Amino acid sequence: MNMIGIGFMRRQQGAATLIVVMVLSIVMGGVALTTARTGVMEQQIVGNDLRAREAQEAAEAGLEYGLAWAKSNTIPNNVTCAAGSLPNGCPSALPPVVGTSTGESYNYLLTFTKGSDAIRVTSVSQGSNDASITAQSEAWVKQIRKSLFGSGMTMPPPLAASGCITGTKGGPTTYLLGVGNLVAASGTSASSTCLPQGHMNVNLWDDANNNGVLDTGETGVSDNYNVGTFPGCPGTECAWNNYFEMSLSDAKQEATDAGHVYTSIPCGPPNSAPSIYVVNNSGPINSSDITGSCSGVGIDNRTIGGPNNPVLLIIPSGYGCPKFNGSIRVYGVIYYETATDCATNGFGGAEVYGAILIEGDADKFNANTKFIEVDHGSGDALNDIFQMSVDDATRIPGTWKDF
Repeated sequence: MNMIGIGFMRRQQGAATLIVVMVLSIVMGGVALTTARTGVMEQQIVGNDLRAREAQEAAEAGLEYGLAWAKSNTIPNNVTCAAGSLPNGCPSALPPVVGTSTGESYNYLLTFTKGSDAIRVTSVSQGSNDASITAQSEAWVKQIRKSLFGSGMTMPPPLAASGCITGTKGGPTTYLLGVGNLVAASGTSASSTCLPQGHMNVNLWDDANNNGVLDTGETGVSDNYNVGTFPGCPGTECAWNNYFEMSLSDAKQEATDAGHVYTSIPCGPPNSAPSIYVVNNSGPINSSDITGSCSGVGIDNRTIGGPNNPVLLIIPSGYGCPKFNGSIRVYGVIYYETATDCATNGFGGAEVYGAILIEGDADKFNANTKFIEVDHGSGDALNDIFQMSVDDATRIPGTWKDF
């Protein structure tokens, strides 16, 4: 082969090598680009997975916070709690959750939905910087309340005493919600000697507008002076023990722990739970013994409690049997612990929407006093309206998280 042929073949080999190198370079470039893109995608997937897990963990953290809140706090029928919007029934704050892997901050929204026998707690988390990152978790919880009233227990009749109720003068009036309802009950006897009618008037009333107040035109026809007895007497605190599930000492402690021990009584509905006051005032209790400024349907500066916010007033035995005089209106139950002092002290001209409960005998209820029967249901309904605090809450097995 001559030199010209050899040179031509060598040039062909060089061109082929160059083509191969170029093809390999293009292929390697494509591989590198694909690898880079794959790496970026994997980083995005890992980042999204981390954020999704953190969002779910934040939702679960919010759920645990909500369940812990439900263990010791009263929950309204339905309430939604969010940072910057914390209505009554919500925790005082909802601290954000920060992810340890990404540093992302997550807010969560708590919703409490009250069913007939349990409460659904729902927690929804959301990224603070990326609202598209979200997760939800929920569970059901059953609250266990402290029981002032036991299952099936109702409000006492307008007048109840472990002894006898006598000497009613001047024409006070009892207003009943139904024909045949009790005006008075005794732990001793229902005889006319122990529970004489005296000058007590008895009328029916119908809360036509459901505002809990005896308004003009709601008074009906007269009724009989219906009386009855209750068991357990004689005995220490037998009147209390018949109408309440909680012991008297525990009720006093509940009021003390809540700061509800008063010489001068605040007007209007209670500002905090439970609706139990200990009143250390030997009386007579006049409008000047009620403090604050209050207004509303059936409420003014001389009112204790409210139509839908009754109060249990406990008068310890050391303070005798103070009269609640005219112009005062009480929604709830007035309980006198003394077994002797109400036998001679009489009673003033207040309006009582609820009941007066006395250990021992009672004498000399007088003119202008009004005893108005109310119906707040029974058992748990009564515990709710008297704002009895939550003792504990149990997470219901079988309720689980949404992933």
